Amino acid sequence: MLTIDLFSSYGFWLVLGLLLLISELAAPGVIAVFFGIGALVVGLLTLAGVIESLPIQLLCFSMVSILALFGLRRRFRRWLHGDVSDRATGPDHGDLVGARVAVLEDFEQGQGAVQLNGAKWDAESDEPLKTGDAAWVSAHRGIVLRVTAKRPVTAR
Repeated sequence: MLTIDLFSSYGFWLVLGLLLLISELAAPGVIAVFFGIGALVVGLLTLAGVIESLPIQLLCFSMVSILALFGLRRRFRRWLHGDVSDRATGPDHGDLVGARVAVLEDFEQGQGAVQLNGAKWDAESDEPLKTGDAAWVSAHRGIVLRVTAKRPVTAR
């Protein structure tokens, strides 16, 4: 029963935990980190002699991983991905209206891309805008800007 002993040893759980934590860096989805935490906890408990049998180790791994997933995921997501606010839907959503943008690509069928504050935005316009033109934001719908070639009176 060498395979059972290999999988129930503390070394397996510690290595598995570290590999899962490292895998989160390669493909962040804020999921593997919680299974890594579960594996590390089982490895440390097995090393300390608190748990020994494989079924108990698997049960402990499952419970700790699921509790960590549901209990800490929201907090870890903010830490790993950053906390982003949506200025376009906040109380200052008018900040976008009147902003000058640079047209990044020709508008085809009313659709194109513009640059605002160093970021590329999808945009719509009823006017034929060409790459390099200046335009102004007249409205927005979520993350899609409505732009016009005419400078509004309130433009910055």
